[in-house]
Amino acid sequence: MRNPLFRYICLFSFCLLATFGMQAQFLDYGSDPARFKWNIVKLPHYNLVYPQGIDSMAYRYALYLENAYPHEQKTIGKPIQMKFPVILHPANMSSNGLVSWAPRRMELITTPSSKLEGLSWDKHLVLHESRHVFQMGKVMNGWFRPLYYIIGEQAAGVAAFFLPTWFLEGDAVAAETSLSNGGRGRLPEFSMPYRAQMLGDGKNFSFDKWSLGSYKDYTGDFYALGFNLTAYARHRFGADIWDKTTSRYVSHFFNIPMFSNAFRHYSGITVDRLYDDTFDFLRNEWTGLDTSVIAPDYLSPEKKLYTSYRYPQVVDDSTVIAVKSGLQDINSLVSITNGREKRLCNLGSINSRLNLSGKRLYWTEIVPGLRWTHENYSVLKQYDLETGKTSILTPRQRYLAPAIDKEGRMAAVSRFGVDGTNQLVLLDLATGQEKALFATPGNAFIKELTFDDNGMITTVAVTDTGISLFQLNTQTGAWNELLKTTSINITSPVWSGGKLFFESGANGTNNIYRLNPADGTTSRLTSARFGAFDPAFSPQNDKLFYADYQAGGYRVGSLPVDSLLEEKADLGEPYRSPLVTSLAEQEQFNLDSATLTPVEFNPRPYRKGLHTFKIHSWAPFYYDVAEAMNTGADDLSTIVKPGAMVLSQNTLNTAIMQAGWYYRKGEHHGKLAFTYSGWFPVIDIAADYGGKAFDVTWATNEEGKEIAQAATVRRTLLEAEARVYLPFNLTRNHYIRGIQPAFTYYFTTDKYQQYESRKFSNFQYILPEILFYNYRRKASRDILPRWGYQLRLQYLQSPFNKENYGSLYAGRLTTYWPGILRNHGLMLRLGYQYQSVDNKTLYLPKHLIETPRGYNFIYQTRQQIGFKADYAFSLFSPDWSLWQLAYIRRLRANLFYDLSRNQAAKGRDWMTQSSVGTDLIFDWNVFRMSYPLTTGIRLIQPIDYGKFQVEALFSISF
Repeated sequence: MRNPLFRYICLFSFCLLATFGMQAQFLDYGSDPARFKWNIVKLPHYNLVYPQGIDSMAYRYALYLENAYPHEQKTIGKPIQMKFPVILHPANMSSNGLVSWAPRRMELITTPSSKLEGLSWDKHLVLHESRHVFQMGKVMNGWFRPLYYIIGEQAAGVAAFFLPTWFLEGDAVAAETSLSNGGRGRLPEFSMPYRAQMLGDGKNFSFDKWSLGSYKDYTGDFYALGFNLTAYARHRFGADIWDKTTSRYVSHFFNIPMFSNAFRHYSGITVDRLYDDTFDFLRNEWTGLDTSVIAPDYLSPEKKLYTSYRYPQVVDDSTVIAVKSGLQDINSLVSITNGREKRLCNLGSINSRLNLSGKRLYWTEIVPGLRWTHENYSVLKQYDLETGKTSILTPRQRYLAPAIDKEGRMAAVSRFGVDGTNQLVLLDLATGQEKALFATPGNAFIKELTFDDNGMITTVAVTDTGISLFQLNTQTGAWNELLKTTSINITSPVWSGGKLFFESGANGTNNIYRLNPADGTTSRLTSARFGAFDPAFSPQNDKLFYADYQAGGYRVGSLPVDSLLEEKADLGEPYRSPLVTSLAEQEQFNLDSATLTPVEFNPRPYRKGLHTFKIHSWAPFYYDVAEAMNTGADDLSTIVKPGAMVLSQNTLNTAIMQAGWYYRKGEHHGKLAFTYSGWFPVIDIAADYGGKAFDVTWATNEEGKEIAQAATVRRTLLEAEARVYLPFNLTRNHYIRGIQPAFTYYFTTDKYQQYESRKFSNFQYILPEILFYNYRRKASRDILPRWGYQLRLQYLQSPFNKENYGSLYAGRLTTYWPGILRNHGLMLRLGYQYQSVDNKTLYLPKHLIETPRGYNFIYQTRQQIGFKADYAFSLFSPDWSLWQLAYIRRLRANLFYDLSRNQAAKGRDWMTQSSVGTDLIFDWNVFRMSYPLTTGIRLIQPIDYGKFQVEALFSISF
């Protein structure tokens, strides 16, 4: 038996090596508007924090959180007994949720996703994110429980460092699916990429490629992969397989590879074998569903690379417009005429399908707010086919799922209010003004809309119990139910010939269906092999157009109306997947149908000022979190230092602090860093107290000239910096843009003697600056933005050392250009720096433009001009797996040329520093961890002087 002390020593050593795992937990999820006032409700297992004015919605979250709590633990085990903070963000339109453990918190964006299936958004978030609470709480047992007392909540980052992301997210999807009537695991399209790849013309990929991604092929996401693996394991080995696996993971942590060996101990198979067996099982199920009998005529061109065309809208007999996406380019609006494609415009963060009315297209996009992460908008946009212009019709709104009437005068949109109320809103398209508001039945969320020929509006609504089809008479305000509530997902409604057409996965494959309101019957019209989506009709209503999924992406296809299948369907009896059925039977609890126990709900004000600091982690050593996030290969050995530290981040993400002590080069240092983002300007404060300060004095040398001499003194060195900046976000369409004015004040106890007065002054400076940026979003394969620029203007002055120093002016311009081939990129950087040294005795010990690679800074500079050119490109994407050690996704290169011209004083000759070189870089993953690594070497050949140099490159992304 191993010595327990030895294990703790090894575990402590691992903490040092897992610094990256710790800081991966330090997620700043952004802040809400400063005007918000907050409440807190203390529940038995959670502390719920939310903006005032949304009590009704907050109670629903409290009710679901507490009622789901005892059932979430059934198949994963009990977490450590600590209350978990939950924060609601109602002003954010980017539907999402997360759980973080340093500091511990659950953050929920309450706006429902327009891609929502039959499970209401609040239940979806609660079931999914609560499972993460139990997962992370579970691993804080065994050898990791005492680690909490050593390093605080960041211990969870160490504990979960080797837990695969596919397991964490897949198990959470299994929870949302098995504990409700909905969940993504019930959707055929969720696993459709695997089904098409394995049964279609493409070849199957390795487990590593599916789980870690590829720049060469589309590989779905780890949510779907993880769901299939975790669900099959529970189906085959029992409901408690992941409870037992995670228990052994924490008790046998040094049995490498930890997670795979823990799973193998109870299942008798490896994770690789689990992958093979899972998809053999699914392949048998999918083969039984592989009964395609009607193949469409394709209009969109077939591509060699994965490319998708969604939301087709028919202009005329020969032209279709669709949203195009793929690996090598960003989303765009394209027209397809007789198989030939033309780009109309690029798109931003589109969150609806297209609507064509006459010569105009309509959709909604998410647009960020000016300042706050958790306040953004969903606006109605229009593209004019005649003028080619794109415009925003409704700025600063929360509109979703637009539908246009047949005259093209009115739009109907869904609006989910900040307070959780749902409305259908009618808009005048000429003015963008609201004409009428209608509350939805039972406050159901409207995820999609469509007009019929008589001006009635049909909605696909998500209620507390599933999906419903409602029809609204806008003249009387009366709602009528067209279809009884079902758990089957329904999307993309469109009327044609007095009948309602839509997409659903009712039979285990996504197909187009038709509802006849006259008799209430439903028929399946297509028999797609993998999936048919987004129905639309030709102007003559004689052809059905839709997006047909294949392994190479979605393609626009069409079928004559008289060739449609016409098979009766019962939406009350959905296809039952064997895995989903097995999961539901194991749980014996359903949040949609269970009788819920009311919770005591007593909100009280949450005072922001009293909760500025919240210490969540500490350590008997020191590392700088910001430094660890941005470290290079040369700094890896110096990240961790002897010392101690504490970390604080408040619940609202507005105040982040690190304080500590460290020992370096024989000197003790105290260090503090604090950021406050709760006001409109962001405030950064940093200070380092330790080491020896120095004095710079004037003395006469042997030649009788006065020179500056520096000598250390007994005074302790203090370096402090305060920075205030305004991060204005002006992102629009497909360009990320913004303006960031900033002001920095720097102070140190180093003293300089003034040349004339001989007085001593501490060295300090002020640095006002402004940053402008505007660059194109990157496609998956892009290394650099295809177009764009960044411009930074700076002015540095030492106000209390004017006898010695002049002022420093600098401007830096970075531009981005497309390369020779697609996804290649050219970056050109130009900088100019001027220092007013006339009648001054010293040069400022600061530089504002970068040095050429392969050289050191030239201290004496009056004028400096810098130029850098980088050409980045991919060499190849092998998708190689080296057992469980490494997975190599891409090898890329960067060719560069640097030039600097420097003039030390007026009338002096200019000095040149220039170099050429290349970076050879691998993008890869180690030990099957989802955190991508970037490693490589830099080869530098100085041109003017100096020796050939080789540098190591390293970075990690979280």
